[in-house]
Amino acid sequence: MTSTIQSIIDKRAEESPDRPFVIDPDAGLSMSFGELREHCRQFGNFLDSRNISSGDHVSFLSDNGYWTVVTMLGTIYSGRVAVPLNAVASIGNLAHVLVDSNTRTAFVSKKYRKMLDEIVSGLDKDFDLIHLGMKSGPDSFNSASSSDWKQATITGSSTGLILYTSGTVGKPKGAVLSHENLIAGGQNVGLAHQISESDRALCVLPLYHINGEIVTAIAPLVTGSCVVMPRRFSVSKFWNLIEQYKCTWFSIVPTIAKYLLDQAHREPEQHEYIKSLEHLRFGRSATSALPASMHRDFETTFGIPMIETMGLTETAATILANPLPPAKRISGSVGLPFGDEVKIIDKNFNERAPNEVGEIVVRGPNVISCYYNLPDTTASSFTPDGWFRTGDLGYRDENGYFYVTGRIKELIIKGGENISPREIDDVLYLHKAVLEAAAFGISDKNYGQDIAAAVVLRAGYSCSEEEIIEHCKSELGEYRTPSKILFYNDLPKGPSGKIQRLVLEKSFAKT
Repeated sequence: MTSTIQSIIDKRAEESPDRPFVIDPDAGLSMSFGELREHCRQFGNFLDSRNISSGDHVSFLSDNGYWTVVTMLGTIYSGRVAVPLNAVASIGNLAHVLVDSNTRTAFVSKKYRKMLDEIVSGLDKDFDLIHLGMKSGPDSFNSASSSDWKQATITGSSTGLILYTSGTVGKPKGAVLSHENLIAGGQNVGLAHQISESDRALCVLPLYHINGEIVTAIAPLVTGSCVVMPRRFSVSKFWNLIEQYKCTWFSIVPTIAKYLLDQAHREPEQHEYIKSLEHLRFGRSATSALPASMHRDFETTFGIPMIETMGLTETAATILANPLPPAKRISGSVGLPFGDEVKIIDKNFNERAPNEVGEIVVRGPNVISCYYNLPDTTASSFTPDGWFRTGDLGYRDENGYFYVTGRIKELIIKGGENISPREIDDVLYLHKAVLEAAAFGISDKNYGQDIAAAVVLRAGYSCSEEEIIEHCKSELGEYRTPSKILFYNDLPKGPSGKIQRLVLEKSFAKT
């Protein structure tokens, strides 16, 4: 029974040793399932040689690629616990993660070594920092052997990964993901998107984020398929990689979708070939809501289905997804449950009727059992009968499709009326000059809260605050229209590219 990451890797290596698993175009490396197992066992022995015991926590700080995958999966395979470090987190948050997670060993690439050296020098504990070559692997790794591999005792309930939330409000929390959680997350992706061994994913989201880890790393492992993994997302290389490596699907976030659309609109003649890529089955969007106008624009521009989904760190990614064609998918909806149960509840934890807004809750084998060292936070994150509280507001229609209206913490309450920032975002994105947008609440002495919006304009476009306000009034009415439009060169984002409204709100409050 494949109940652990170790048993799945062993199964893949035995059944399809030569089948490619990871292709790293930047390093010019390719890894088969047989090589993956060999590396994982070698990695386990390497950790043994450094007195890193089974169950110990091992961090890594590097961009995506062949050896980052080996580090993550080798750690989990050998019975240790992987703790990815967020490369775009603040110095304070990274220090918190290292201390809170009880990490004493970290693999770090040259790009991030100076930053990590500075962080650990200020901490009152010893760290073993190991250089991770993006083309050669860890220092001294090649001297380790896999022949005398001693299999660690792991069960489905063993912790495989502790992934810390981005920490936009308070300190990051460590979501404890068991082997069973990780596998169930990968299975949900495979089920929702009908992934088979012939598929090949393009991974451009970082492996320190749940989407990159589960959707485009663990899911290919679970389904026996392949992933193409460049260092990071590049607008100029995105479609070329899909064409060159015959990728059949990809996972992105709305910010990336907007960048790809902006380039295509500026250079339409260079993107016509995308519609002829017969091997490309679909794209998927997750992490934050995909505006309906952007969704339609993406499908029209590139000629492929865009599948909107919803997932969380605490649920090992996917909980909801629109089905693939020819089944019905709905623009603006995050789809149907795949592999778990989802419902809408009121403040008293009672299930709401269709089309009534409430909190989205979920339960299933992909859901965490706890946050690391946070029993009170864990207890408050579940309903009395065991459903995980996502913190998202939404509703379910009469056909079972779910819709997200916003985060509870981001809800704008103007004059006692609840206003979802997302409905304002959707209208802002309809303006031809807007590249990125995010509405958020600001203090107001008359209403309690009023509405502001942060906007990034597309290259070559100009637009005044008054023009955008009038645009919003025509679509939303005066009451829901932002009273202030703030222009930015870039908006604050989390590790997956999700715009951080609460950071904007705090920044505005300080002005």
